[in-house]
Amino acid sequence: MNWTEKAYAVTQGAWSDIFTINDSTPTDTSWQAIANTILTWLLALAGLLAVAYLIYSGILYITAAGNPDQAKKGQQGVINAIIGIVIISAVWLIIGLAFNLGETLGT
Repeated sequence: MNWTEKAYAVTQGAWSDIFTINDSTPTDTSWQAIANTILTWLLALAGLLAVAYLIYSGILYITAAGNPDQAKKGQQGVINAIIGIVIISAVWLIIGLAFNLGETLGT
C-alpha cells in the first residue's frame, strides 16, 4: 500500500466517523438510536424544505421582470434559504459529533 492509499484510508475513516449520524439498525431500540433516527429524519426534511425554498426564491427573482418588489422578495428569500441551509448543516455536524462522542465515552 503506497502513501496515497494510506492517506485515503485514514481520511475516509476519519470523515466517515464524523459525518455518520444514522448508523443504528432498525432493531436497536435504545433511546439514543431512536433520537438519532428522529433527528436524522427531521434534519433531512428541513434540508429538503430549505433547498425547495431556495429554488422557489431563485425562480421568483429570475421572473421578476423589472418589478423591484418581487425582485427584492426573491433576493431576500435566496439569502434566507442559504442561511437556513448553513444552520441545518451546522446542526447536523454538531449532532453527529455529539452522538459519536457519546458512543465513544459510553464504551
